[in-house]
Amino acid sequence: MKTSYIFGAILLCSVAGALVGARGTKTVLLVATATLSAYGLFRILG
Repeated sequence: MKTSYIFGAILLCSVAGALVGARGTKTVLLVATATLSAYGLFRILG
C-alpha cells in the first residue's frame, strides 16, 4: 500500500469522525485513525 493512500485514509476517517454524531461510531473511527497512523509511522520510520 502506498504511503499516500494511508494518509488519505487517515484524513477520511478524521473527517468522518468529525461529521458523525453517534459516539460509538466516533470511537470506531478514532481507533481506525490511530491504527492507520501507527501503520503509517511504521512504514516511514521502518
